[in-house]
Amino acid sequence: MRKERITFVLPSTPFRTSGGSKIVFQYANRFVQRGYDVKILFLCDRSLSSRGLPEWLRRLICSGIVAVYPLGTELSPWVKKRSIFHMCDDNVKDGDYIVATSYETSNPVYHLSEKKGKKIYFIQDYENWTCSDKEVQQTYQWMKNVVISRWLEKIVDQYSGKKSICISNCIDTDKFGIDIPIKKRDALSIAALYHRADHKGFKYTWKAIQMIKERYPNVRVRCFGLSKKPKWMPNWVNYTENANYRQLRRIYNDTAIFICSSIDEGYGLTGAESMACGCALASTAYRGVFEYAVDNENALLSPVKDVDAMVKNIDRLIHDKELRVRLAVAGRKTIEQMSWEKAVTIFEKQVLHSEE
Repeated sequence: MRKERITFVLPSTPFRTSGGSKIVFQYANRFVQRGYDVKILFLCDRSLSSRGLPEWLRRLICSGIVAVYPLGTELSPWVKKRSIFHMCDDNVKDGDYIVATSYETSNPVYHLSEKKGKKIYFIQDYENWTCSDKEVQQTYQWMKNVVISRWLEKIVDQYSGKKSICISNCIDTDKFGIDIPIKKRDALSIAALYHRADHKGFKYTWKAIQMIKERYPNVRVRCFGLSKKPKWMPNWVNYTENANYRQLRRIYNDTAIFICSSIDEGYGLTGAESMACGCALASTAYRGVFEYAVDNENALLSPVKDVDAMVKNIDRLIHDKELRVRLAVAGRKTIEQMSWEKAVTIFEKQVLHSEE
């Protein structure tokens, strides 16, 4: 019996693993385990274009990167990979399902032949960073929509005129777990994601960190991000570039309080990962965080861009060990209840095998 064929289409050459890519890898791995023939295409038409390199050389470089990416065990060896420069019917094999995973890939996937498979749009954020709202909203009208959060569901359904399927992200609790007991962690240990995108709100995180550093000179600060450590970041910040999941697990376990100052994003993967590893989460109340965080139940939430409120919450967690431990324990339990097996089953039954 022939295996059903699923193709995921990711944007750009994978120089580093983003949160969105991680989620796609999780689905790819689990569909392989369920007996599907899974392929990931990396749409590399814009990769290295600013370097002035000829296309043949760009193709060669991208093909080599895709062949070895990602390092480690994030992606099953049974998932096929290929870089692609021009997405058209001639260079995309026929299949049963094809999944666009970003704004950049939605239009190319939509214009493929129906022979390439049932067309699905996996929407992980409201991607209006490089285009207008109208252009983003138009993409919601083309395919079967899958969203990762309830706030995205409302927006997508409003502009698509049809019902999307909401499947919240999950955390692999085999990879992200507790190694250092929550009660034994140093209260003066905090961590945060560094990201240059404005909507990630790191400038507010940094202001909060500076204020905490002034109050508590002995505080230990760890940051991580896809890019290199910025030159302006002081030496007292322990920084990890392009951390793999093992490194992230060590960072989270060496941390009592994880800080997130996002302004707006689809989900907020690092906040959930930190909770899985036993951190107490101090986050802004951006829309995506409500998929897993409840103020004063498993996290402390403060208004977006309100640095003083963020610092107040961090201060509470430093001083009140009982509160910090209670939130961290509850946070871990929340993440444990978000099953990947359940998420993949919903995707399989309500998206792949639905008659719509």
